[in-house]
Amino acid sequence: MRIGLIVNPLAGLGGPLALQGSDGALAATAVAKGGEPLAGQRAARALAGLEGITIRTAAGAMGADAAQAAGHRATIHHQPQSPSTPADTTAAARALCAAGIDLLLFAGGDGTARDLIGATADVPVLGIPAGVKMHSAVFATSPAAAAALLADLARGRPLRRHMAEIIDRNAGGTPMLHGLLPAPLDARRQAAKAGGGGAPDADLAAACTLLARDLADCPLAIVGTGATMLAVKQALAGTGTLLGVDAYAHGRLIASNVDERALWALVSQADQARLALGVIGGQGFLLGRGNQQLSARIVQRIGRAAITILASTEKLASLPGGRLLVDSGSERIDQLLAGQIGVLTAPRRRMMMLVAPA
Repeated sequence: MRIGLIVNPLAGLGGPLALQGSDGALAATAVAKGGEPLAGQRAARALAGLEGITIRTAAGAMGADAAQAAGHRATIHHQPQSPSTPADTTAAARALCAAGIDLLLFAGGDGTARDLIGATADVPVLGIPAGVKMHSAVFATSPAAAAALLADLARGRPLRRHMAEIIDRNAGGTPMLHGLLPAPLDARRQAAKAGGGGAPDADLAAACTLLARDLADCPLAIVGTGATMLAVKQALAGTGTLLGVDAYAHGRLIASNVDERALWALVSQADQARLALGVIGGQGFLLGRGNQQLSARIVQRIGRAAITILASTEKLASLPGGRLLVDSGSERIDQLLAGQIGVLTAPRRRMMMLVAPA
């Protein structure tokens, strides 16, 4: 099996830093703030141990380094700038497809996926999730899921394809459809993020108010991202961010849009802390999509028993596979979070859901 590999070395840098992305000027900001590149590591995890494949890629951090780290020799078909640019992603994709590949594998986020539109001809594309948002349907649910899918294909399983939506946020933060790319038809590929449904239903709105009252007595409450969590923040303190993780003490906002380091400082010094999370519609993710500032060490410190999840019954019922997914960056923490959990859908009403590693 001939795999073309592209790694966006800047993908995901902004997540732990609460930048909500790593595109354009945000990438330079993330580098200046000491953002840690993780895309190459996640690509290597997806490729490690695979047999029956050959890899064609770009030089250095844009692919060859990850292939080598996974124990593969690769042929180079593109020499990127340093640092690489979106134009390098497009040029590399065209060069790899022209050289002859069966699948284009890339590690990045929605911005990287957008750069591939129109550059891959009819070659199927699979994303290794390494960005901040990853609303698009072209991604495997995790590096491990990508590895399992690739192993099946390398053993000769027929590659059936499906046109996958490429979704990215516009300048105002609203997810928008930018195009389609062919991708493997497989349950280990995530669904596209579902669009927001407007105002929450009456049951969920009441649950948000109830949780806010409960958190008002908490010495440290960490509230996650998304529209449902924004409703909790507004009920709790009258303020909060839509796309950021915010911290509250006894019902008062003490830190807005907090990055991983600042969150760790707060959580590590607290005798007890609570964490409230929403669910990404259409995907079911709790961690690892747009909230990477909630790192594995923070989640471990807070503990599973102190996590409250809110979602509407309609959103939960529509999830593929009927499960919630976690991709914390630590397989050990993902396993600790796994199992049945009650999701608050209305006052005094919970729906039991299975939490699974992505």
